[in-house]
Amino acid sequence: MRIHCAFALALAGALALAPQCLAQSGPYETAVVNSASYSTAAIAQGSIFIVYGYFLGPDPLVQANILPLPLQLGGTSVAVTSGGNTFDCPMVYTSSTQVAAILPSNTPVGLAHLTVTYRGTPGFGTSFGVTGSSFGIYTTDSSGFGPGIVTGADFKTKTFVSPARAGEVLIAWGTGLGAIGTSDATAPGTTKQFPNVEVFVGNSPAAVTYAGRSGCCAGLDQIAFQTPDTVAQGCFVPVTVRTGGAIVSSFVTVAISALGEACSTAPPGLPAPLLSKAIAGQPLNLGIFAIGSVRFLKFFGFPVAQSTAVNLSALFHTPVAEDDVKRLVEAYRAKQMHVVSQILTKYGVTPKRLDVQLARKLRAAVQTDQQNAAAAFGTFNGISDFGPQFASNFPPVGTCTVISEVASGSQSQGPRKSINVGTALTFNGPGGQRQMQQTASGQYEVSLGVQGTMVTPGVYAITGAGGSGVGPVTASLNISSALTWTNKTAVNSVDRTQPLTVTWSGGAAPGFVLIGALAEAHGASRGFLCSEQSQKGSFTVPSFVLAALPTASGYLFVAPHPFSNPVTIPGLDLAYFINGSADYKAVEFR
Repeated sequence: MRIHCAFALALAGALALAPQCLAQSGPYETAVVNSASYSTAAIAQGSIFIVYGYFLGPDPLVQANILPLPLQLGGTSVAVTSGGNTFDCPMVYTSSTQVAAILPSNTPVGLAHLTVTYRGTPGFGTSFGVTGSSFGIYTTDSSGFGPGIVTGADFKTKTFVSPARAGEVLIAWGTGLGAIGTSDATAPGTTKQFPNVEVFVGNSPAAVTYAGRSGCCAGLDQIAFQTPDTVAQGCFVPVTVRTGGAIVSSFVTVAISALGEACSTAPPGLPAPLLSKAIAGQPLNLGIFAIGSVRFLKFFGFPVAQSTAVNLSALFHTPVAEDDVKRLVEAYRAKQMHVVSQILTKYGVTPKRLDVQLARKLRAAVQTDQQNAAAAFGTFNGISDFGPQFASNFPPVGTCTVISEVASGSQSQGPRKSINVGTALTFNGPGGQRQMQQTASGQYEVSLGVQGTMVTPGVYAITGAGGSGVGPVTASLNISSALTWTNKTAVNSVDRTQPLTVTWSGGAAPGFVLIGALAEAHGASRGFLCSEQSQKGSFTVPSFVLAALPTASGYLFVAPHPFSNPVTIPGLDLAYFINGSADYKAVEFR
């Protein structure tokens, strides 16, 4: 039965084909992640981790409420096999879809295999990496990004209305500093100080005064540090930790002000009145307009696979699934023409049907440098929604943050409610007029039939009748000076251990520039974003930021800051028209 169930799951790619089979087979483990950052990278010895899956334990959740932590909880146990030995993990909590436990400190470094057992039935198991140190910082909304659990010496979490002060001693709470010599199931008595722990606030190093286990709890780490006197100020100042001189943690944010008064953001951040509204928990109606290549629209969060699916469905005269669109795009990029042929045949596009004209339209539809115009509208429920998913991805001027994919199940992205502003919008630009069709609720897009990552200078406008209490829609963007990456030819590969200086010319003045990168390894992507004033003409990316990227192929870019061009739309609290131009280059991160 278990062999047949595993085969059914492999065919399904999801649980839809075999839920009953799974229920009969016992637990099914899908991912192992750091419990603070939700990173799928290697798990540190002695750290708290989460296992995602199905039928892992009871429903509802059962949590351990005494020390020492039990090795079985609610009928669930977790065992890790590594180096020829099996280790039982102290349990933190268990539920049907996720389990938290502590990886024993004496688990050997390297590849390990984890098995969840529920009511005496072991699961299929899953493999993961074990490392000496890989720190994650907990966040206030348990999303893995945005405002971190960073407290003062009084253990009160710093907030937008009660932020940190420059020079104040703070504590970052997380897990993953490394192994200890005592039991992982109890709160450590004499806590171990971990060496080579660095904290960066904004782009400034902070003096670390303590890095080790918390005396209260099993597996929980705390790092005490003094906020630099010259640190950047704002509501979303990036914070990260580097251990062992090489391993960079997740990036979170902390609110900082000069005297501890309520934080504020300088341009191109959130306007002060709107920030106050968001902090008060009131809903925010937001709109984003953009023009640029598919590659960078995707980087800014637009669901381009969805619009491409609409275009291909019209081209093939049959509905095309988004998953097939993603596979088709990846196959084109990798020049895996046998995969392209398989997908096309699935939709009736045989070699006989694929004439020159259809082939040309197909290539245009899937190329990532094709330019599109896009728009999206939605409602966010206050700063808890808006901050982690939007504002904190674009750091204060002069600082950087790292963005990465997190494991499924850790948080939900996007607005709580979409806003429809009509069945279509009208786009006007130097190339003429086009209709932006609605690709999903609150989302609109159109292909412009132009290739390239730099948008042609000129005046662009998107208009519409409006709807759902929003409108009429009128948004314009005037691109007068192209932004150019001037030392591009000198950057062919990036040494992740050394700072990287990027120079540019042009762009709006006054205005702001975004310096960024993206690299992908083992199916997961990680990148960085740095913000600077355009008139500065130069920015140096710190080595600790570069070290957070994987050793892999990727690309670097210089682009106009997406918050550079706010527009006013009746019914929307905030809207921007993004110039999605990007002067970019493929590079190797080494």
